Amino acid sequence: MKKSKYLWIIILSFFLASSETYATTLQDLYNDLSALEKSYNSAKSKANMTQAELNNLKASIASTEAEIKKAQEDINQAEKNIELSEKEIEKKKEETNQMLLYLQLTNSKGNSMLEYIFEAEDYTDFIYRYAVVTQMSDYNQGLVDELNNLITELNNQKQELSTKKEQLSVKKSELQEKYAIIQVRYQSETDESLDVSEQVAAKKKLINYYESIGCKRNSDINSCTGVAAVDGWTYPLDSFRQTSNYGWDEDRYHYAVDLGTPEGSVVKAVGNGTVIYSGVYWKQTGVKSCGGLVIQIRHTYNGVDYISLYMHLLSSNVSVGTKVTAGSKIGTSGGGPQEIAKWKDACTGGPHLHFTMAYAGDSDIYNISSSYPGTTFNPVKFFPAMRGINSKL
Repeated sequence: MKKSKYLWIIILSFFLASSETYATTLQDLYNDLSALEKSYNSAKSKANMTQAELNNLKASIASTEAEIKKAQEDINQAEKNIELSEKEIEKKKEETNQMLLYLQLTNSKGNSMLEYIFEAEDYTDFIYRYAVVTQMSDYNQGLVDELNNLITELNNQKQELSTKKEQLSVKKSELQEKYAIIQVRYQSETDESLDVSEQVAAKKKLINYYESIGCKRNSDINSCTGVAAVDGWTYPLDSFRQTSNYGWDEDRYHYAVDLGTPEGSVVKAVGNGTVIYSGVYWKQTGVKSCGGLVIQIRHTYNGVDYISLYMHLLSSNVSVGTKVTAGSKIGTSGGGPQEIAKWKDACTGGPHLHFTMAYAGDSDIYNISSSYPGTTFNPVKFFPAMRGINSKL
């Protein structure tokens, strides 16, 4: 069974540091995996601690909100008590007035309280009448004074509660601000954890692949398969026969490689990255076009930004902004009659994938060209099987 049939290597495109060296043995990959797992555990631990901090803050915010609610309820109750006390004062004043009026009306001449007192028949009656008036007035005045004191206390309590409520509102705002800041940190730590988790999974898959083809711990992994992509990349097709050279190609300059493959073959992303173009982009030649359906993907590897270019596609499974992983399907190959009919592609001579790479910092995504030197580089740098015409995978 041919090795090329199983060559689906998916490797990391992001490493712990830009200075990391390429893995040369299976043991190197295990060492990388161990470092990644430690990094993952550390990131996960930080995220868990931050989550606990967020939970405590959330509980404090809820407690503060409950205190604010209770303070407002107490304020409302104090206002009701003040209102009731004021009504009771008015009632007592009215009762006093009514009793005094009654005494006035029941004295012999019905004129005034003084007349009522001084109409006493003797000294004893005088003392009695004076005592009645005085006690009644003092009693009601005492009740009024008590109610006024209660109103004063309630107003003081209301002011204290209002101050407490304001302080609690400030505390709540401070807790919410702190929660928002820590939540951003938590999201960053969670994203870091997920990113490293993906790297761990990719590294494990790579190790499983090399072990499945018989690589030993201390063996050179490139000796296990003669067509393995350089660490960090995977081939765009499961198999192909190269039909053009990069650079001078018999009778033309062609700064890309053509990889012969049947129409409809699965085309894969060569590394982790983000799709920056997916569409029919060409030079207009009447109603025909040159290039057909095109996909471009931006990658970052060891601190360097790259762009991979795939042309003459029959179909695309991605759009601008799609995040892809190494080895994931991005479309199907064309170059043949189906693709020509679909996209009016005038620049293809048969089923194949047009593939090349460029440094992102030096290239305009709409002008990566196979016709001009310097805009791309030979992908053999990362894909040893693309050595020239008739090279195979």
